[in-house]
Amino acid sequence: MTTVRKIYEFLDTVCPFSLAEEWDNPGLNVGYADRRVSKVLIALDLTMEVICRAAERGCELIITHHPLIFDPIKQVNGDSAEGRRILALAANNIAHIACHTNLDAAQGGVNDVLAQICGLTETQPFWGIGRIGTAETDLSALIARLKDALQADCKSVRCTEEVSRVAIVGGAGGGALEQPDLLTAGDTYITGEAKHHQLLIARERGINLLVLGHYETEYPVLAPLAQKLRAAFPEITFEEMPFEAPLENV
Repeated sequence: MTTVRKIYEFLDTVCPFSLAEEWDNPGLNVGYADRRVSKVLIALDLTMEVICRAAERGCELIITHHPLIFDPIKQVNGDSAEGRRILALAANNIAHIACHTNLDAAQGGVNDVLAQICGLTETQPFWGIGRIGTAETDLSALIARLKDALQADCKSVRCTEEVSRVAIVGGAGGGALEQPDLLTAGDTYITGEAKHHQLLIARERGINLLVLGHYETEYPVLAPLAQKLRAAFPEITFEEMPFEAPLENV
């Protein structure tokens, strides 16, 4: 019998929870570890839409990238988004496991998948969870490749058409631009979102910056994660939540 605990233990080998940042809250956010599992839904975020889909499919477990709970919760009721989701999980007897910054940092995780999409070689760890590697392309070709693969629009700071060393942090990685000398080894930086003052830092330092969306830069990891889970638990049905970015281009 496969349980939530067994799937959690497998995930700990694929993306060890010890890799998570101190502020993060991955792991079993909600539910019983000994709950029997036959169907699992994999998603980026634990939204009510995801919970409803899991309930309709008869899933006993939801695995997401982003945790449900970050800050301490004093009350669980229908007055907060977190409370409503916890209650919905409990009502449908569905457990929830999050693999967040541990999946960002892990081999084969969010940033390795992005590095593969970019065609990077000789990749190394960058800023803890990210990757930096060598690219044989130019900026225009790299942008076109990413827009197609990620189903994303690209906002950019373009300083040079030449690209040789590319750093990547999927999701909210703009903070890397604020670290002294952190990007001196690279000429191009790719992330999901960055703040206005971080865009200015990139321009001042002569670094190409490509911003492609938080959701868009993290969603591609779901397919390889599902593939690993299917190989480990062939008796269980694993379904991926369809691509649906929260922001539309109009």
